[in-house]
Amino acid sequence: MTPVKLSTILSHLKISNNIQEDFLITGVNAIHLAKCSEISFWDKKENFGNSVESSAGVLFVRKDFLGDFPKVKYLLPVENPYAMMVSFLEEFYLPTKKNEQSYVSPSAKIHPTAIVEGSVLDNAFVGPFSVIMKGAVVGENSVLESRVTLYENVSIGKNCTLQAGVVIGSRGFGFFEKDGKRFPVPHVAGVFIGDNSSIGANSVVAAGFLSPTTIGNNTHLDSFVQIGHNCTLGNNIYMASQCALAGSTIVEDNVDFGGAAKASGHLTIGKGAKIAAKAGVTKNVPRGIMVGGFPAEEIHSWRRGIALLRSLVKKRNLDA
Repeated sequence: MTPVKLSTILSHLKISNNIQEDFLITGVNAIHLAKCSEISFWDKKENFGNSVESSAGVLFVRKDFLGDFPKVKYLLPVENPYAMMVSFLEEFYLPTKKNEQSYVSPSAKIHPTAIVEGSVLDNAFVGPFSVIMKGAVVGENSVLESRVTLYENVSIGKNCTLQAGVVIGSRGFGFFEKDGKRFPVPHVAGVFIGDNSSIGANSVVAAGFLSPTTIGNNTHLDSFVQIGHNCTLGNNIYMASQCALAGSTIVEDNVDFGGAAKASGHLTIGKGAKIAAKAGVTKNVPRGIMVGGFPAEEIHSWRRGIALLRSLVKKRNLDA
């Protein structure tokens, strides 16, 4: 985005605040990542945990917010921080956003039916009817099979394979309320995928809101997998077909997901954990354990519960 003075932001967004020092805002970011020249928001009334360490230059907060962010330069109390953040994006970020120039390496192979507006690096392959939008980058030696779509601000690392029908960087499933109505949130941060990773046919990875949805190195997703906006996946993760993560889920390194396993949002699945097939994860999973069932629990506990339930049903049938 084009740098803009804080005083200009306040004026355009009609926010009354007597700032003591004007300075430039150069970008946006999630609260825990925001730097001193960036703007973010906090829309929670409950304990704000590690977010208190934010170093954002400006932070929108609710008018009834009673906490403190000691490293934030300016707290701007507003009625609806989420909606105000969207207003900022619409006013100052989206109209001035400059995408990277298109570049196609001479050694890249582009199918004649593909549409390439972004960049394709050395020895990469873009298959039939694929679409690479402006600002998207396909890394060296990566392969996009047929009908793959990369939205803006998507970065694919080296030696990756995206199978047919994969969509990366589509708008996340997020909405905000304003004047009693719901409006879709613009997810501007895109997706970052590391090296040596693969994504199976017809899978979708949604764009992040203020910071990118991230997938690490040597991570492999099967077909029909859904990764929600703002998720962070580490390295060496394997997800079987039909798995799904709701928004803002953190998956640490070396985690395995069985088929059709799901996780609700805003939780952490610890390093080395294993999620059994069709499990429904509703809370944080500690490192190194295996969970199953719904709501997911430690696998041996879940199995004992199932065995007990079956024995009770069998006994009831015999007594009937």
